Amino acid sequence: MANEKPVLSSDSKFHFSCHPGLSCFTHCCRDVNIYLSPFDVLRMRKRLGLSSGEFLNRYTISLIGEGSGLPVVLLKMDEEHDRKCPFVTPQGCQIYADRPWACRMFPLDKCSEYDQFTILTDPSRCRGLEEPQELHVEDYLREQGLFVYEEVEAIFKLLSNSPRVLAEKVANPRIVEMYYMACYDLDKFRRFVFESRFLDIFEVDPEVVERMKTDDLELLQFGFKWLHFGMVMGDALKIKDEILQEAKKQQAVRKG
Repeated sequence: MANEKPVLSSDSKFHFSCHPGLSCFTHCCRDVNIYLSPFDVLRMRKRLGLSSGEFLNRYTISLIGEGSGLPVVLLKMDEEHDRKCPFVTPQGCQIYADRPWACRMFPLDKCSEYDQFTILTDPSRCRGLEEPQELHVEDYLREQGLFVYEEVEAIFKLLSNSPRVLAEKVANPRIVEMYYMACYDLDKFRRFVFESRFLDIFEVDPEVVERMKTDDLELLQFGFKWLHFGMVMGDALKIKDEILQEAKKQQAVRKG
C-alpha cells in the first residue's frame, strides 16, 4: 500500500533533528499517551527528588491491562493546558536527561518483530524529519540511552512477555498489588522486604541485601526477579531449607 510506513532495521538510515528552531518544537509533548516503564519511574522520581509514592500520586495514572490484568502506568498530562506533558516548557524538557523511554525512542516506533522499526509520524507533524542530518538507527538508539533499558529491564521483559503470564488474565488483586509495588513503588517494596519476614523466607546474598537498602536499581532488579519467581519460574529465587522443611511438616500434619 502507498501509505505504508517503511520498515527500518538497526542498519537503516533516516533523517531527523529536533531543536527549538522548528515550528513544531514540543508539539509532540502534548495530547499523547506516554506509558512509563519501571526504570522510567525510578529515574524520573529521583530526578525530581520525590519518593516513589509521591511521584506516582502526583504525576501518573495507573490502569489495568485489558489482556494481562496487570497494572500499567501512564504519565498524567496537564488537562488544563492542552494535555501537555507536565515537564515540558517552551525551551524544551525540564527533565531531558531522565526523560521516559517513549520520548527517547521518538520519532521511531518499535515493531513487534525483533530489530524492526518504523517512523512514528510524518513531516507534516514533525519538521525534524525534513532536517538534513542523517542518522543510523542503531547509533540513534545508543545516543538516546535506550540500550541501558534493555539491560536494566531484561527480566521485566521476560516476565511481561512470558506465555505463562499472557495465557490468562491475572484476577488476584494481591498479585496485582505486589506487581505494582515491586515495579513502580520501590519505597513501599523496600519496606516490604526489610520490615516483613521476606528475608527470613528467601535466601538472598548478604551483599545484595546491603545494596538494596540504599540502591534503588539493585532493588528494582531484585523485584523483577521476585516477580519472575512467583509468576513464571519457581526457581528464580531460593526458599530457605528450614522454611521448606516446616512447610512439609505442616502438610504432613494436615494429611494425617
